[in-house]
Amino acid sequence: MSASIYENTLKRILLSQASLIMYSALLAILGYGKYVFLLIIVFWVLITYVQSKLSKGPLGHGRARPEDLLNSRKLYEEKNVRDLQMKDEDLLRELQQQSRATMYLSLGALIGFLYFMLLWPHINDLISLTSSYLGQGKLAYFAAYLIYFEGFFVISQSVQLYGLRKVGVITTINTPQAYTVTEKGIVIRGLIGQSAIPFPLPPDVRLEINEKRGFVEIVKKGKRTVLRIRFYSRNPKRLWEILKRKGLASTGSQQ
Repeated sequence: MSASIYENTLKRILLSQASLIMYSALLAILGYGKYVFLLIIVFWVLITYVQSKLSKGPLGHGRARPEDLLNSRKLYEEKNVRDLQMKDEDLLRELQQQSRATMYLSLGALIGFLYFMLLWPHINDLISLTSSYLGQGKLAYFAAYLIYFEGFFVISQSVQLYGLRKVGVITTINTPQAYTVTEKGIVIRGLIGQSAIPFPLPPDVRLEINEKRGFVEIVKKGKRTVLRIRFYSRNPKRLWEILKRKGLASTGSQQ
């Protein structure tokens, strides 16, 4: 899950509530059966997949296809930077701090999952309770499912708020293992595909260089989050100059 969702609390809550109402309405139509819980999981996976496809890329600005960027002139490329990362003694410490933050924020999802598993066998009792007030029908099913989901929402959000207080600012460091810089942007190669960062970069990012540690970073800072896309390089000065010239051509970002 992207850390950027923690930037706008109101938006996160509104989107969550819209999803819960949609889930509840769908399940009210389906009624209650042994396959309904499986449908909840399938529907959640589909929504997550669609959201990932509609996302605006690593920096949250303009979508671009990697193949379109690769069709333009290549300016710089690193095919494997693992050996460079291994030389950076501070990277492990930074990733350990990031893992602790992820652990706190993932705790809400874990507790929410346990809630789902433990409470689902009693959903029929909840439907009976709402039926006693609303009568037999879809409205009683809708109310029961909504109460069930709202319980998950309250628990997970409470744990996440606790995690945010413990963590403070959420720093995410992405370290591509291979990447190509072209006239049109940066193509990052991952384990299961490629992602693209088109030029120009958005005005709310900065370029930072650390020649001693051998990398250039694109840094995006928010109120609660800091995203660092770190490009390890055998020639960080040259990479920085290219990104500064091409990526910041029409933005106000600076080193």
